[in-house]
Amino acid sequence: MTLRGQNGSLPRVYYSAAMTRLSLFAILCLATTALPGQGVRSLDRGSFTITVNGQRVGREDFSISGTPGASGMEYLSKATVVYGDKRMNPSLWSDSSGVPSRYTIDVKGTSGASERWMGRIGRGRVSAQIDNARGPSEREYVVTEGAVLVDDDVFHQYYFVAQRVAQGSIPIVIPRRNAQMVLRASEGGSEKLTVGAASIEAKHLVFTEPSGATRDVWIDASGRVIKVAIPARNVIALRDDPPSS
Repeated sequence: MTLRGQNGSLPRVYYSAAMTRLSLFAILCLATTALPGQGVRSLDRGSFTITVNGQRVGREDFSISGTPGASGMEYLSKATVVYGDKRMNPSLWSDSSGVPSRYTIDVKGTSGASERWMGRIGRGRVSAQIDNARGPSEREYVVTEGAVLVDDDVFHQYYFVAQRVAQGSIPIVIPRRNAQMVLRASEGGSEKLTVGAASIEAKHLVFTEPSGATRDVWIDASGRVIKVAIPARNVIALRDDPPSS
């Protein structure tokens, strides 16, 4: 039986208990919204088939996600790349413009040889630790402030290079070579590409190295990489399926 006051309202003790339960419920709701991982959004996810001279040599499965941080969006891009006799697992942390803060990559060969590269990038310097068959070593070198990172044989990382095309000149860090170069960017117009069973309108971007060699990148209207071609090596990486809407 429920007790009520003369005017039909709940007695003060019942009212207080009910309000306490409501307050606890509100606190739990707030705690739930603040759980770690909330706010993570996917920027791109997919896979590339890698060919050399028209022959399939590998595959790259990748994801790029963003998480709100103290100074804006923080990106994490990672992949599993099987290329020839190598298996690579790169992970890149960067800000929303693609400027890297940390990078790791594990490389394993079919012969059992392996390499691990771990580095931090900031204030115009790269500080890296490398562990391979020759033993552990360290590298530190100066890079241009605001450079983006593009590792050899990793193709989804051109997402960040494509974002800079309007700048004209784009400094890139090539971590496992302990090197840097500046790419000259230009636009090559729009083209239709066949991806899976779909036809996609893609913008063709051309990035020219100091040597004159080019790296061609095709992106969709959202800036997601559809295809990468490196003519000097006869390498093409093409997405297996259209990007998700």
